[in-house]
Amino acid sequence: MLHLLAIALVARTSGAVMPVTLLVSLAQPYGYGIAAVVNGVYIALLAFVAPLRGRLLDRIGQRRAIVPMAATAIAFTVLTAVSVGAQWAWGWTLVTVAVAGLTSPPLNAALRTSWRTVVNGEEGPLKTVHSADSVLEEMGFVIAPLLAGLSLTALPPDRAYQLSVAVYVVVVTAYLLALRRYNLGERVAPSPPSEAAGTRRRAHRWIGPLAEPRMLLILSPLLLMGCIFGGGAIFIPAFTQHLGSFTWTGPLLAMISVGGVVGGIAYGALRWDADLWRKYKVLTLGFAIPSCFLVAVRPLWLLALLLLLSGLFVTPIFINAFLLVDREIAADSRNEANTWISAGTNLSNAVITVIVGSYVAGGRWTAALGVLSGCAAVGLAVALLTRVRSTTAPARARHDTVSSVD
Repeated sequence: MLHLLAIALVARTSGAVMPVTLLVSLAQPYGYGIAAVVNGVYIALLAFVAPLRGRLLDRIGQRRAIVPMAATAIAFTVLTAVSVGAQWAWGWTLVTVAVAGLTSPPLNAALRTSWRTVVNGEEGPLKTVHSADSVLEEMGFVIAPLLAGLSLTALPPDRAYQLSVAVYVVVVTAYLLALRRYNLGERVAPSPPSEAAGTRRRAHRWIGPLAEPRMLLILSPLLLMGCIFGGGAIFIPAFTQHLGSFTWTGPLLAMISVGGVVGGIAYGALRWDADLWRKYKVLTLGFAIPSCFLVAVRPLWLLALLLLLSGLFVTPIFINAFLLVDREIAADSRNEANTWISAGTNLSNAVITVIVGSYVAGGRWTAALGVLSGCAAVGLAVALLTRVRSTTAPARARHDTVSSVD
């Protein structure tokens, strides 16, 4: 288990370092405009195509899907590193980045879908491993910017990017070896649908786990968090620059992640015997309430405090989201469902970034914060009004018929 957690930490960290080093290495010869286009295409493809890649894993199994995906992604990521070092025309780099993003294997979703197999289906260890996994992911968001800055300080930008690519290649190869070592990657065969469930199964064929109402309920707090993440990421640098307080930029950007690490560790150690849905509601309220007051923020220390308080609930929300997917979503759709957890956050992140960015560009700071507080208020209302009954028969009991893909 520790081996897999280490793979997860290094994979997420290297995946977060690569876009930063790629941006800077392309900005030198082409400027930040072109660099942003190439980098944006890479990140967008990783986010928007993730559910389709997850569905592929569900349909044919992790081993059959991840091996060719990983081989293709590695080849084109290495080719991107070559193009950056040789300063090819940026259009060629864009092509290699696009193919690498399209074929990049969804290792996060694959690992989280596999945790039940690793712990032999035991509920206590399952919560523990999901807690450790989510805490390590939040730590990666703190470590990655530091490593990116360190590598860019010690090395030329193109060498820093090539180093991050080398780490990525090693960690993806390590996961391929772990698939065999831990006997992961088995495909779950769906049970034959009943006549009454025919319409729902047809919808499921087209939109996957989003056809299940409980999946939408799982996603609602994540959409809220994506709004705060995206809006904060554009508001904080602009506002601190406006105030001439550059020393606050880094700490403010890291505050939610710091809270997430602390909250995740505390939640993993907490004995809280409530139902998962009840926990999910309470945690969502804990995140939303401090965010509702962002519109009233003026001192930077108060902004830091509110972000820290909201951040305390970030990792526990993710932990519960993964546990709810494991319990509520049919086993033959869990890879795709797990990709939607990050993709949903990224989608709302992208939308709010554009909206807040338009206000920030005009110096309308209160309006920008008002958007974030408004999103928090909507999330608060949804959490208070939603009533969900706990399932008596977990989804895995209906769909965990396993067939080997070897």
